[in-house]
Amino acid sequence: MSYLVFIVSVGLLALLGAGGPLHRDTWLEALDRRIDAIEVGVWVSLCMRVFAPLFMAGIALTVTQLFLGDFAQALIGGLLLYFSWGRGDYPTELQRFLARARVGDSVGARAFLDLSDSEPAATAAWETEALAHFAYRGYARWFPPVLYFCLLGPFAAATYRLVVLANARSGGRFDDAQNLLEWLPSRLLLLTFAVLGDFDSTRRLVTAHQVDGEVSVKALLAEGVERAWHLDESELQGVDKTIAAVETAAKAINRSCAVWIILISLTALL
Repeated sequence: MSYLVFIVSVGLLALLGAGGPLHRDTWLEALDRRIDAIEVGVWVSLCMRVFAPLFMAGIALTVTQLFLGDFAQALIGGLLLYFSWGRGDYPTELQRFLARARVGDSVGARAFLDLSDSEPAATAAWETEALAHFAYRGYARWFPPVLYFCLLGPFAAATYRLVVLANARSGGRFDDAQNLLEWLPSRLLLLTFAVLGDFDSTRRLVTAHQVDGEVSVKALLAEGVERAWHLDESELQGVDKTIAAVETAAKAINRSCAVWIILISLTALL
């Protein structure tokens, strides 16, 4: 059944794309306004933003089971996992960034990165930031939801995405919760990098930061790509080398995706 749920969600992603109906989060903003009107603590506020949608999904599952039986789990679970995929069209954004970088359009390339024009070093830093940005975007769109789905089911995958969305809408108010949920997926992806690239160097990175909450996941993944595929940080200066680094990160994410899909398929068959 879990494999069927996964297939349904991938089919919905292929059919509807990343901008499908369940990826339009305006209804969550309406929920935010209602919760913000109540004076509660940070963790209580987060629980309300996460468990209210999950409660509605649970009701939908219960009602649907009355008519569809066990198939309701595949349907509602597939919809929940589809909801859990990352927002935005990552492949298109990546290709557009590379196209602008190749023609020397630094302003157009920087528009795809999380850099503020108010940052003094923003103009000079975008080339180095590109690797971290696209490594994280590629990871966050699929790996944590799939991992939590495999471990705990579609409701766990949806929980991760709801926390990430709530944190983004609140300007980082729930960073601690997001960092907690990303600890396991980020370390497992680094271990995947180790298997695909330089094992010893990447393993040492995982060991050094296995309980380190001070380093951001974005920085950790960027360093993981650098170590696994021997990218010298000094080589990330210059457009041509930056393009090569971003392409390496994209290939690392794609290869890791293939590895985990194979593992999921083998687990389902066995």
